[in-house]
Amino acid sequence: MPRIRAYVTACAVILALAVVALVLLVSFADLGLSGHGVVALFLGALLTIALAMALMGLLFMSDSSGYDASTDAVAAGRASAGTPSRDGEANKPAGDSGGRG
Repeated sequence: MPRIRAYVTACAVILALAVVALVLLVSFADLGLSGHGVVALFLGALLTIALAMALMGLLFMSDSSGYDASTDAVAAGRASAGTPSRDGEANKPAGDSGGRG
């Protein structure tokens, strides 16, 4: 849990810095946006960045937990054993003509 807490804290700091940078470096008066447009622009940028950070965090957590390795091993075993895949066709080893000539 400390790693997750550190990741969330780092993401929050990066997100806060991005917001401050947007506010300080960009003048929205030149864009001709109304107040609602500026709020929508900020919320869209903030939510997009937050979603990207959350998904990357889940990706890193999934990779470090070992869940990906277990599913890769199952998929590799299924392919080498010639067992049916999800679409119903058997996965045949390379060079197997399936008895057709």
